[in-house]
Amino acid sequence: MKKRIYSILLACLLIAALAGCGKKAEAVATETTVAQSQETTQESKAAEASTEAGADAFTAFEDPNGLFTASYPGTPKEMKQSVSSEGTAIDLYSYMLEQEDALYNVMYSAIPEGAAADPAAMLEGAVSNIPYTIEDSKDITLGEYQGKELKYSAPLGSDTIVFYHRVYIAGDHVYQLQAVSESGERTPEIDTFFNSFALK
Repeated sequence: MKKRIYSILLACLLIAALAGCGKKAEAVATETTVAQSQETTQESKAAEASTEAGADAFTAFEDPNGLFTASYPGTPKEMKQSVSSEGTAIDLYSYMLEQEDALYNVMYSAIPEGAAADPAAMLEGAVSNIPYTIEDSKDITLGEYQGKELKYSAPLGSDTIVFYHRVYIAGDHVYQLQAVSESGERTPEIDTFFNSFALK
């Protein structure tokens, strides 16, 4: 999306991931590119092409680390954020595709050693630490794993961005999916993205 909401999205995901694990995020993440992103002109062309894509145009993407698969209407940009939390270094991996009128992101991180072991408590901690008013929340599952689905809004200048967000605690990782549409409505494409997510 042209509105450059990545900083909002990243801050929210970091807070949810770390607070949900019972850790306090005290340092600002340093963003590094895992794989070189496309040149601006190529990225623009891809965005323009994918803007016209409907749910049928989504194609499967496999995380290079072999942890998950998800469908995107194009190739996501792979990023890594390193965060220090109570002296523990945590790597958060993000796979985001930003279009003219939508955004799709999968992010995951390992659960730090010594974090709370109760998935339900971790989910509640993650939700309670999202710095925006939760408009809707419900319990979900991914196979045997517990999760939460959320809807909330964040201000961006004179605009308001509506986020659709899923959080899963799966084994020793926290997985988060976030999607945005320009209209703020939950589109069929958002459902296609959410429902395509699977652990390897």
